[in-house]
Amino acid sequence: MERAQIAISETFFSSFAKLPKQQQKKVMEFVTKFKLNPFSPGINLEKIQDSRSEGIRSARIDQTYRGILFKPQSGNMFMLLWVDHHDDAYDWAKRHNCEIHPSTGAIQIIDTQYIEQYSEPTPVTTSFDKAESSNDKYVPLFADYSRKQILDLGVPSSFLDQVLCLTGVEELEQLEYVLPADAWEPLYLLAAGSEYDELLSELQGEKLQEGEVDISDFGTALKRNTSKRKFVLIDDDAELEQMLSAPLDKWRVFLHPSQRYLVEKHWSGPVRVTGGAGTGKTVVAIHRAKWLAEQLPSNSNRKILFTTFTKNLVADIEVNLRKICSTDSLKKIEVVNIDKWIHQFLKRHNYSYQIVYEGDRKRKHCWKNALNQKDETLGLSDQFYEEEWRSIVQEQGINSAKEYARARRIGRGTALTRPERMKVWVVFEEFRNQLNYFNLKEISDAMLDAASIIENKEISMPYASVIVDESQDMGNQVFSLLRKIVTEGIDDMFIVGDGNQRIYNRKVVLSHCGIKVVGRSRKLKLNYRTTEETRRFASAVMQGTNADDLDDGLDSKGDYISLLHGEKPVIQHFENLDEERGALINNIKALVDEGVSPRDICIVARTETVKSSYLSAMESEGLQVYPVSRNGAEDISKPGIRVATMHRIKGLEFQYVMIVGVNEGQVPLVYASSNDPIEQRALDFSERALFHVASTRAIKQLFVSSHGAKSSYLL
Repeated sequence: MERAQIAISETFFSSFAKLPKQQQKKVMEFVTKFKLNPFSPGINLEKIQDSRSEGIRSARIDQTYRGILFKPQSGNMFMLLWVDHHDDAYDWAKRHNCEIHPSTGAIQIIDTQYIEQYSEPTPVTTSFDKAESSNDKYVPLFADYSRKQILDLGVPSSFLDQVLCLTGVEELEQLEYVLPADAWEPLYLLAAGSEYDELLSELQGEKLQEGEVDISDFGTALKRNTSKRKFVLIDDDAELEQMLSAPLDKWRVFLHPSQRYLVEKHWSGPVRVTGGAGTGKTVVAIHRAKWLAEQLPSNSNRKILFTTFTKNLVADIEVNLRKICSTDSLKKIEVVNIDKWIHQFLKRHNYSYQIVYEGDRKRKHCWKNALNQKDETLGLSDQFYEEEWRSIVQEQGINSAKEYARARRIGRGTALTRPERMKVWVVFEEFRNQLNYFNLKEISDAMLDAASIIENKEISMPYASVIVDESQDMGNQVFSLLRKIVTEGIDDMFIVGDGNQRIYNRKVVLSHCGIKVVGRSRKLKLNYRTTEETRRFASAVMQGTNADDLDDGLDSKGDYISLLHGEKPVIQHFENLDEERGALINNIKALVDEGVSPRDICIVARTETVKSSYLSAMESEGLQVYPVSRNGAEDISKPGIRVATMHRIKGLEFQYVMIVGVNEGQVPLVYASSNDPIEQRALDFSERALFHVASTRAIKQLFVSSHGAKSSYLL
C-alpha cells in the first residue's frame, strides 16, 4: 500500500504541546504507524457522528486519547488537526471544519459552532453594494469595502455577514480567536489604516487568477504559502520527530506568507529587510540561510556566510540553526560575528598588526600622545576630537589631510573652516603615527586592510551568499568589506535590520558601499512577540526620534503594529534601592506561585555592576538565578531566573521581563553625553534604542522599576 501523505496543522502542535509527556510519546508512535497504513485496524479510523464535515475523522491513540484528522475526498492524504482526551477531542471535531478558501486558496480551520450561535445579522449597508446609510451612528467598520473585497482578504464566506456588521475595532478584537488568523490579521490591519491593495499583496503572498482555486484540491492548496503558514507536509520520520520534540517552537515550521516570500526566492541582487522588534527578521534570516544552503549542490565547496555584530548573537543564531537544519546544510553555513571574521582572515594572510579597540590601554596611550598636538586656539575639547575621529575620519575611511578637507561633516554641530580642519588633522595624523609606531590598527582600519587584500590579491572568496543580521549596528566600513567578500549577482546579499534598534551609534548607507537594494527592499510590519500594550510603551521611548532605513532614508513608524493583546506594562517607582529590590522579589514570587517557570522570567539591568547588585539580592532571598553570559548562548536546560544586561538580552525573548534600576544616571547612562548637541542627540538615540530593545523582549508582560530619581525616559 502507498504510504499516506501526512500534513500537520498548527492547531495539532498546540494541542500536542498540552499533553503529558507519556501521551506525547504515544502520539509520535501513532503518527509513524499511521503513515505506513492509515487503515490498520488498530488505528480505528472512523467518521464522527454529527460532524459538520464529511472529511473529519477520529483515530485511536490509546484507550483514552484520540486524534482528529481531515481526509480530503480524493488522494491518500490526511491532515492532523487536533489531539486530546477522548471526549474533548470529539467535542472539538464536532465544532470545526476544514476547507479551502475560494479566493486565497488557503486551507482554513473554521469554528462552525460560533457561526451557528451567531444570530441573524442586521442587513449591511456598504458604499459599494447599497445606497449610503442615513444613520451615521452605526456605520459599519468596513462600510467602504464590498463583500468581494472582504472575501478576497481571506474571510470565510460563512463569516462575511458578521464581519460586515462590525461597527468598531473592539468588536473585531472579539473575533481574534474565532476567525482564521489569515483572515483576522488583514482585517485588523485594514481597520488600523493599512492600504487594502498593499494588504492583498503582502498578506496573501501569491497572486491567484480568477477561478484558479479548486476548493476540493487540498494537495495543491497545501503547496501555497498561505497554507504553509498553518500546515506542514511531513516528508520523513526524522523531520517529524524533530518538529514534535519542540511543538511550541512554531517558528521552526510556520512562516507568514510575507516572510516565506522573502525566504524562498532567487533574488536578482542584494535584499534589504527592515521591521520593528518582534516582526521576525532574524527568523527570516535563519530560514533564508537554511534555504540557500539547500540550494547549493551537494558536492559544492561554497558556503553561506551568516554574520552579525556581537558574539552573543552568533551563539543564539547557531543554536537556532541547529534546530531547523540538517547536518549537511549546517556544514554549508558559516556563522561568525564580523570582527572575528576579520581577525581570522587577516591572520591567514599574515597580518602583522595588533587590532585594538576604544577601551584598549595601548590605544589610550596613543590617543593621549596625539592630543598633545592639538591647537588650543581652536577651543575644541578632547571629546570633540574623539567624536570627530570616530564619526567622520573612521566612518568615511579618511587617510589624508586632503581627504579630510573635502569630507562631508553632516550631523556635526561644530563648523570648521578649511584652515581649522588642517589644524585638527594634525592630531589625527599624529594618532595614526603613534598607532603605526606601536604596530597597532583600529578595527575600522583593519576592515579597510582586509578589503584591500581581497581586491589587490584578487582572492576568490568561498561564499555564495552573505546574510547580515542586526545590520543597523554596522557601519559603512563593514558593508564595503562585505561587498568585496561576495560576488555581485543572484542571491548575493540578504540584509536585515531595524534603525530603531541601533544601540552602537553607527550608521550605514548601503548605496555608499556599492550595495544597491532599489526594488528589493521589504518591510515586516506585524509584531508576533510583544503585546500591543508593550509595543506602545517601547515605541513611546523612541518618540521624537528619527530612525533611518539603512540607506539614507527615514524609516516609517506608523505601520508597525502588534496583533497580540495583554496586560499593560507595570511601571513602579520607589524611594530607595531596598524598596525596589523587595518589590522585585515579590513580583517574581507572585509569578512563580501562579505557575510561571523561573526560566521564563528575565531581570534586566543597564550595566554589569547593577545586574550583579540585583542578582545578589535575589540569591540572598533563596531564589535560584542564572546569569546570561555576555558571550555565550543561553542554556535553556539550566534552571533559574535569568539575569542579563540590556545589551545581552538583545536577540532573546522571555515571557516576563523586569527592567530594574531605571534611574537618572543609569538610563541613559551618565557617560553617554556630549558637548556637541548633534552628537548628544545621537548618543541619546542609542540609549533610547537600548531601552526600547530591552522592553520589546517581553512576550506576556513587561515590568519597569526605578528608585530615587527616576529616568527622564519614564517622565
